[in-house]
Amino acid sequence: MERIVKKTFTGDAGAFVDIISHHPGSILIGTDDEEWYEGFETIAPILRVQMPEIQALRGTDPINLTIEVTAWKEGSVGWTSSYIREGVPGNKNPPMRLTCVFHEEGAQWRAVQWHASFPLSNEAVLGTSITTSVDDILALVGDYVSPTAAMAADGTVTIMFTDIVNSTALMEALGEQKWLELLSSHSELVRQQTAAFGGTVVKGQGDGFMLAFPAVGSAAACAIALQRDSCEGFNGVKFQLRIGVHCGNAKSEEGDFFGRTVVVAARLSSEAGAGEILISQLLQRNLGRAFPVGEPKSLVLKGLNDEFTVYPLMWR
Repeated sequence: MERIVKKTFTGDAGAFVDIISHHPGSILIGTDDEEWYEGFETIAPILRVQMPEIQALRGTDPINLTIEVTAWKEGSVGWTSSYIREGVPGNKNPPMRLTCVFHEEGAQWRAVQWHASFPLSNEAVLGTSITTSVDDILALVGDYVSPTAAMAADGTVTIMFTDIVNSTALMEALGEQKWLELLSSHSELVRQQTAAFGGTVVKGQGDGFMLAFPAVGSAAACAIALQRDSCEGFNGVKFQLRIGVHCGNAKSEEGDFFGRTVVVAARLSSEAGAGEILISQLLQRNLGRAFPVGEPKSLVLKGLNDEFTVYPLMWR
């Protein structure tokens, strides 16, 4: 990347054109509001005109660049981010930021997207300042944890739903005040156990929760811990949970998860009996023999066409 940048600053149009991909999706975005060029047949002539102009403006002074580059690659695609400052004496130009996406074409990497920009203050763009300091931003977000933290490296996630059995009858028996105290205590335990097993509390739903975990084993262990906690009760009041757990792909959006994996986990929770943890066959396979399970059974889950084989996760 450093070699390409130096060729740019010396006005070497041929070298620059040579690294532009011939892919029809190639795009070059410059700093001027009109610099948005798509396709090699458009980009190449522009570069052959602009590079000599840049060289003429710079003059013949020796080039002295400070370039900081970070780069990544996955398969036939790579991408770089560069911070470039020209160290010419008396230079007052702001540093350039340059991002580029490369595509492996034969023995060479060629750019399919090139975007150069100069820093411009938020005040100039928005008419007011906004928070830019990383430390300030971290302080403002506090303990917020992105749901993507609950995803495994392959993008899958294990979803768990919990629910207090016969919660309405329990509320009537306890009275509203004691019921709210029980809920508060249970909520704190759920959050503590979820954090202890590396999960994320996605949301609370009255007397139930939706939880997410990056590992199936962590989710299973947390489900067992929650059931054992419920057996201890609250101030002598016993209650039971029903829990459903499933794993797979899910869409993460605005702090929540969506998709079939979520629906299946919710339906398993609804089908679970008092004090039962129901897990899907996929989850059972992924757990291997790490946790004991009961005899399988087949269920038709509401709103889903397939018949599901499910297992009770043994915890007593």
